Amino acid sequence: MIMEIKDIIKEISNVTNMVTDEQLKLFIKKINEAKRIIVCGTGRSGLMLKSFAMRLMQMGYISYVVGETITPALKEGDLLIVASASGETNNVCQAVKSAQKENVEVIAITANEQSTLYKLQQALITIKVSTKFNTVNITKQPLGSLFEQALLIIFDAIILKIAKENENMNSVMAMRHANVE
Repeated sequence: MIMEIKDIIKEISNVTNMVTDEQLKLFIKKINEAKRIIVCGTGRSGLMLKSFAMRLMQMGYISYVVGETITPALKEGDLLIVASASGETNNVCQAVKSAQKENVEVIAITANEQSTLYKLQQALITIKVSTKFNTVNITKQPLGSLFEQALLIIFDAIILKIAKENENMNSVMAMRHANVE
């Protein structure tokens, strides 16, 4: 079992090392400029985005998840963050089209630079991994596992970088943590 853990950590390290400081700084800049942040993804990628939206809310940002009953209409000044490994997830592509009609800023993350998503919105971050539609031999893991793991690490790195700018951020986040579960 230890070998599998080491393999996974090595793979995550290899793909996240391709993400640049400039990409993360631009990502954070767009977050800080947004009035509201809305995330959209499906499956396990969607779960990583929900986790990110939760952390942003705990930091004091106004964040929503597409598909939830309380998510408002997109408006200019909002930021839509989408992720799809294949770049072919229909509702993600539709969300980007809706955002563009409303002049909403979009951050896209994908593994596929030939995808519909990438053609609609050039990805700020391309995570070069295999997907359910293409199996490049850079991972031992099934399907999109490496993409989703990389998303979580990238999102947590963004949260950590923002948190470092405020020495009391852990206390601030703890006050906004759910107390009804």
